[in-house]
Amino acid sequence: MLTRPLWVKDLSDQGWFDMLVKSISTPVVNGLAFPGFPPKEMQTQFVGSSDKKTLGEAFAFYRFVKESAQKWGTPIGPKSRFLDFGCGWGRYMRFFWKDVDVENLYGCDVNAMIVETCRNLNIPGQVSLIDPHGKLPYPDSYFDTIMAYSVFTHLPETVNLHWMRELARVARPGCVFCLTLEPRRFIDFIKGIPKNTDSVWYQKLSAHKPRLMEFYRTFDSGNLAFMPTHEGCETTYGDVVIPLSFIERAWGTSFKVHIYIDDPTRFWQAALVVSLL
Repeated sequence: MLTRPLWVKDLSDQGWFDMLVKSISTPVVNGLAFPGFPPKEMQTQFVGSSDKKTLGEAFAFYRFVKESAQKWGTPIGPKSRFLDFGCGWGRYMRFFWKDVDVENLYGCDVNAMIVETCRNLNIPGQVSLIDPHGKLPYPDSYFDTIMAYSVFTHLPETVNLHWMRELARVARPGCVFCLTLEPRRFIDFIKGIPKNTDSVWYQKLSAHKPRLMEFYRTFDSGNLAFMPTHEGCETTYGDVVIPLSFIERAWGTSFKVHIYIDDPTRFWQAALVVSLL
């Protein structure tokens, strides 16, 4: 397991980002061995970009999570228990390695291949494989901070609510949970996909163009508009637009909404911060 020298925690966030960027080509920076990176094709498959660009995109949300935890009462520190729900290839876990002791840093994902990739890359922290309908392998009231970047953007309602309840179970009272949602403008985005696109994902989204008016009505009525886009897992994974009113209604007995930001100049998806009641 990777260890973190004491001097790392004293780095500025920008200084840490610069070191992570350097680690793409130089695995050992200032005497510190960094986790590896998967091939560019795998990075892009999971997050839409690779190397410095994907780190830059993650850096903005990393700082947002830290600022949100500080603002709403659970500042992130070495002893904080932190969970990256849907951690992918460990993009965010390498960022929070600066702030959180490795024994308190956790990630999980439903993809067995990507969990094995995290282990092979020596991603800091404990990475666990979970079942799409299963339970999280953590005790009740365990985490101080949770994040889920581009996870609930893919879950149909039954799966959304299942994981909301599980995350509420493992969160401590007051735990700050930062996540992203696809806002209404995602339907506009689908409308604008050109017919001759080479992107397989765009092609699958385009197949839903005849239903766009239905999706607008569903969203505007306060409900999830789910569209299957991945063959073989249509009941557990796809693309979904989620109005804030759904979160307030369906999550409101467990979580309090603090802020919802739908600003494409800041994040590709809408950002949401809630905390456990």
